[in-house]
Amino acid sequence: METRYVKLDYLDALESKKSMFGSEINLLQIVSKLRSYKNSRLKELDYKNKLRIELEKFANKINLLQESFPGYNFTEDKRKKKEKNFSENNKDLEKELNEIKRKIANLGNK
Repeated sequence: METRYVKLDYLDALESKKSMFGSEINLLQIVSKLRSYKNSRLKELDYKNKLRIELEKFANKINLLQESFPGYNFTEDKRKKKEKNFSENNKDLEKELNEIKRKIANLGNK
């Protein structure tokens, strides 16, 4: 491979060096921001993990408290609410289905 030389005047060479140093500065700033982001992300994950652990402890305390009440079954109460919501959702779907069928029938009559 042969070596080739390019003739640059002093100002062009100086501008190229400035540009190269500017690029290096930008890359170092990017690396710094990435490290900062990584540290922030690790802190966030640590906080989320601590929150999850505390919520589990809280849920266990609530369950123990619920078990200490005599004669009241909280799980049955939850089931009733879910069943009620499910039946309400089914009624809403049936209403929408009937409405669409009515619109189709009206289009067919025209």
